[in-house]
Amino acid sequence: MPFIPNYEVGGILAGRYRMEEVLGEGGMSRVYLASDLKLPGKRWAVKESSFMPELGIRLEEEAGLLVSLNHHRLPRIADFFQMEGGYSYLVMDYVEGIHLDAHFLGKRGALNAVELAKYGLQICEGLHYLHSLHPPIIHRDLKPSNLLIDGKGEIRFVDFGIARKYKQESMDDTVKLGTVGFAAPEQYGGRQTDGRTDLYSLGAVLLHLGTRGKYSVWSSESQAEFLKNRLHSLQPVVSRLLQMKPEKRFHSAAETGEALKAVIRSLTANEGGAQHKESVKQLSSRRNPRSIVIAVMGAVPGAGATHTAIVLAHSLARYARRITIVEMDAKSAAFRNIALLADGDSSQGDELRHFRFRSVDYVRTPTRTELLDLISGSCECVICDLGSSRRKDLLEEFARADLSILVCPAAEWRRLELMPFGERPLSAKRNWVCCVPLASMDAVRRIRMDMSTGKVYPLPVERNPFSPGKETELALAELCGDLFPESVLQGSSGLRWNWRFWRGSD
Repeated sequence: MPFIPNYEVGGILAGRYRMEEVLGEGGMSRVYLASDLKLPGKRWAVKESSFMPELGIRLEEEAGLLVSLNHHRLPRIADFFQMEGGYSYLVMDYVEGIHLDAHFLGKRGALNAVELAKYGLQICEGLHYLHSLHPPIIHRDLKPSNLLIDGKGEIRFVDFGIARKYKQESMDDTVKLGTVGFAAPEQYGGRQTDGRTDLYSLGAVLLHLGTRGKYSVWSSESQAEFLKNRLHSLQPVVSRLLQMKPEKRFHSAAETGEALKAVIRSLTANEGGAQHKESVKQLSSRRNPRSIVIAVMGAVPGAGATHTAIVLAHSLARYARRITIVEMDAKSAAFRNIALLADGDSSQGDELRHFRFRSVDYVRTPTRTELLDLISGSCECVICDLGSSRRKDLLEEFARADLSILVCPAAEWRRLELMPFGERPLSAKRNWVCCVPLASMDAVRRIRMDMSTGKVYPLPVERNPFSPGKETELALAELCGDLFPESVLQGSSGLRWNWRFWRGSD
């Protein structure tokens, strides 16, 4: 049964509050924007509701909750009226802003995982305050339409219509309420709601926003849509929040907040994301809007092409929103083994052709069409691991890349194997460069002579390619020039090759 309002626009409540417009309404209440006739220029949000005996809820109960609360994310009550006919009126601060779902659904371009995580963290702040009271207050109706983003970008809770105090002695809730799609399973009966109920709703809100309003319940379809929007880093948090059993969720809003902080730190690593912004600025300055393509090839089998490609991908991932590494040699088993680390299911290792591991997207043996789609997509950089194969199509990929990295062995006894590359006019290839893992400077000088080029650089030992150390990062900055932010380049020493293509100059 729809809510039947007692006031219309233009009506005056208690001789003071003029109803200027309807801000929103539902089955239990209506909210007006009201002007204050005693304080010209002052505006309030007035919530009109009626006693509903079948639900056992009165607006004065909400007022009783709100009047005792004091937190910047929660609404502040200013006045309360109970009128004849069972109608009640709650006068609250008017928060000028936009509902959370409207904010995200109205954004153009890709969703920002950092922004979504930060809003989730702000919601956790409000929930932590409520759940820390004695007794705790459970919101029970957390959803995007009950959350606003104000003019300062801050989350504000705007409705507490079915909030309740937690009763230690109660086995279940007297009233089963909540919004379908955002309410936790336990809200439909069988047990009392607690703080973990609101955490489920938080997960539903994040999933709803992350899938652009398509889903609010965790499933294989919603997971695929969530990952499609490049929100991989948030998946572990959201999937845990949306567990059907409360004991499998996070234990508290504070614990959830710590998990979200860890996601934010990982996405804005290295000095609070300042270097990330610097790198993105460099990326956006390029003339060609497609992805940068880096091809990595081993001059001989066992030179370390795959290891170098992985190290480079995870180093660049610290400064760019999306880095993709592609395994071009179908005979290689490296990405299959990494897929096992990422998925943890040995039965899926051969089937996973697209997966994400530690902030890097991995793609196994794409078709030419798939590779072109990647390059023309939203990645900042696509790194092609060509292995040491000499197939014609892979050699062509190596030649056409924006930056072609030839990985050479340091051992002198393999010197003859480099001769075919030395006979080619490598020095004339503007975007070709050589790297030599585990090399001494004597070995680097020798290979420079053999290759007739000065673009030969050593790489240090890196035992963990998924989390490269500072020494490795500096060496790669030397190798790749302006792919890395200036702050990294300033820490490198020796000769530096400036990749002019990156700057957009010929």
